[in-house]
Amino acid sequence: MKNSRSKAKKKRVVVTLPEREGEMLKAYAKVHQTTCPAAVHRMVKEALKQFKSERNALAKSEPENQLNIFDSIQVDIFNNTSRTRE
Repeated sequence: MKNSRSKAKKKRVVVTLPEREGEMLKAYAKVHQTTCPAAVHRMVKEALKQFKSERNALAKSEPENQLNIFDSIQVDIFNNTSRTRE
């Protein structure tokens, strides 16, 4: 019987940095008392979390009807017009 909690597959990514950025990464890791790979993992994870929240915010916002073809127009008793939104 297999364990139902199998480990998720990890994707290995190789990153090549210029010497200056490598030194900055080492300094960042030292300040945060972690290793360089762990620091990169933390940075990527935070950036992806931010990207996901921005993408979800864009997906939730409805696009405007650019041509106004399907907008309904309402006329009140004083002959004022207004657009209706559903």
